[in-house]
Amino acid sequence: MKQAYKYLIAASVVFIVLLAMYAIFSPDKPSEKKSKTSESEYMSFKKDPTLEQLGDTGFETITDDAEQMLEFYKKWSQYPPFSRPLHKGQVDLTDPYNPERPAIGIISVPASQCSPTKEGGIRCEKPAVFTDHQCKLTPEKSISVGKKDFHVFLSCNDQKGQLLPITKIVPKVYTIPFRESIPSLPVIHFGDDGTNGDIAKGDNQYTFLLRPTSNDWGDMFLEVDMEIGGKPHNQRATWYSTPIPVAEFKSGIRDSIKDGSLVVTVPVNILKKGYYHFDANIQGSGEDKDFVATSSWEGDIDSGAQKIDFQFFGKIIKDSRIDGPYLVREIRGKRNNSPVTPSMVNKAMTEGKEISGTHKEPLWEYLEPPPNYTTSAYQYKEFSGEEWNSKEKEERLQFLEKQVKSK
Repeated sequence: MKQAYKYLIAASVVFIVLLAMYAIFSPDKPSEKKSKTSESEYMSFKKDPTLEQLGDTGFETITDDAEQMLEFYKKWSQYPPFSRPLHKGQVDLTDPYNPERPAIGIISVPASQCSPTKEGGIRCEKPAVFTDHQCKLTPEKSISVGKKDFHVFLSCNDQKGQLLPITKIVPKVYTIPFRESIPSLPVIHFGDDGTNGDIAKGDNQYTFLLRPTSNDWGDMFLEVDMEIGGKPHNQRATWYSTPIPVAEFKSGIRDSIKDGSLVVTVPVNILKKGYYHFDANIQGSGEDKDFVATSSWEGDIDSGAQKIDFQFFGKIIKDSRIDGPYLVREIRGKRNNSPVTPSMVNKAMTEGKEISGTHKEPLWEYLEPPPNYTTSAYQYKEFSGEEWNSKEKEERLQFLEKQVKSK
């Protein structure tokens, strides 16, 4: 009976999600216009916004009017792909490991008389009825690194925001590496008793304590069965676990101006050589604390003590008119564990060879982020206003100009 009830709950949730998606993605009304990508958005793109991928062939083409694309590219290519302007709306960059997800409502009466549609969805003659209660199940971060303690927090509230007691809590932890659920060790401790990471006893905010094992690599899930106000509820949280560290950020960060750009040098100890991606942001220290720029670095690195030079392009800083000192934040890194890395692909293309590999392990291995760093008190006028130039840019401009002439 409980199992059947859970299926009905799942169907009800799917139905609500589909309704929401239809409301969001349904065709525009006659009086509405589709929003266009703003200038700040396309200027922040790391990839050339005038390109479009054609399936798996790798061919690229102009996506719109040739003259417009040429002007777009001229403006976008003022700055290099590895350093782009940053604005507060880019939460995926300014808060990349935020685990927050919307609260989920508690079903009072499950949906019924449900059947699949031709489009692959589910249609219910009698939609689910929800209570005025909702729950949040939130990991402390969207990643965990190493085997140290990791916490997940559970709370439910009514429409007034009042926290509610939760009963009959039954948690389980598992991973799904390749569409196969694999159980992990059980939760070490959970409750609302003010211990093991729980903030306060009896405040109706519950804490689950987990400790990853060597096998807990990849997407992890904590699923919890519970009751709120006598109504059964099921909810799960997810995060990405890297139980065995592959590299570590070290102390001794330095900053300087080189070739007109801000360069922040971050020491890192590589424990497992391979292809790595590193990213960082800078933010002004003025009253508005505006974000300024991103910087990225990627490539093959050998094991041992290494240094990553984050180059924040000078023209971005100068155009922002934001003075330092700058807060270097969201310093982060991950190792690409794919059997075919970007450097391997580039080498194969250069040599005219085919390359392939079988993916048998999770794709990423994350580093524990270091503390933020504050630079010297630079003035924006100290940085270069020169545009980015490269062979890649010259070739792209030549191509786009030919497209305009051939119209």
